[in-house]
Amino acid sequence: MKAHTKKTGLVAALLLSMALSACTETTSTPLPDPSPPTSPAPGPTPPSDPTPPTDPLPSPTQGFITGTVVNEQGVPLPGVEVVADNTFAYDSNEIAYTDAQGRYRIDVRNAPFTFNVTASMTLRYEGSSIRVDLVPENPETVPGNVGGVRNFTFKPKPVSQADPYGSLGCVFVEREPGNFSVDPAKVILTMTPIGTLADGTTGSVRTTGLVMSGSGWVAANVMWGTYKVTATMDGQPVELRRRIGGMDTYEWGMSYTGGFTRDYQAIRPNMYLEVRLPKSGN
Repeated sequence: MKAHTKKTGLVAALLLSMALSACTETTSTPLPDPSPPTSPAPGPTPPSDPTPPTDPLPSPTQGFITGTVVNEQGVPLPGVEVVADNTFAYDSNEIAYTDAQGRYRIDVRNAPFTFNVTASMTLRYEGSSIRVDLVPENPETVPGNVGGVRNFTFKPKPVSQADPYGSLGCVFVEREPGNFSVDPAKVILTMTPIGTLADGTTGSVRTTGLVMSGSGWVAANVMWGTYKVTATMDGQPVELRRRIGGMDTYEWGMSYTGGFTRDYQAIRPNMYLEVRLPKSGN
């Protein structure tokens, strides 16, 4: 009984020692301070589609025809008429006018057609209103719904064999009737502007030859106004006068000063001159 009691006491002491040890390790380890909750980590970025969309993204001009109109010096021109002519339907144009910065904008978002875009301005000279077509930077048609940019410049239309008249005034030159001493192909005109021209400028001196047209020898793309005109052939002076029309007569001289008229039922004012070699003693 004593041995059993002693053994039992040893076991109880051992169990108590293990329990105390466990309690000491648990209370000696400090607990971490509480921290605010964190956002969940972002998930993986989904891979992008390597194939671009088939339709382009709309641009600021999507569905509009826009552009600017300037003169040859790059100065914006306000009040210029711009016409988008529907090539599918007759007489169904869209018209706009340029603002103070020479800009225009035509809405074609609901027009599934193509448009031919032109621009023109009106000059006034001696009581005449003269409509002048402007030169496009891009003459191609513009698709409706899509739109595009079409810019224009106020400058002389290039002269070609098919169109020798240009877009401004013409100076037509003929020989004196019955006098073949002058070869118009060799005549050189010098035109000095006097005063303000129809475009509001004072212009500059122009020296030009003549080209053959369906209406005779002509110097094209001359801004309407008053000029002092002299002429030479092979470097020698040639006499000039205004061409005789009807019962009118005009004096010959080594220069001619005058402007443009609507003689001969012309649709716009032109200048009409005759030339001859000076007579002996002049």
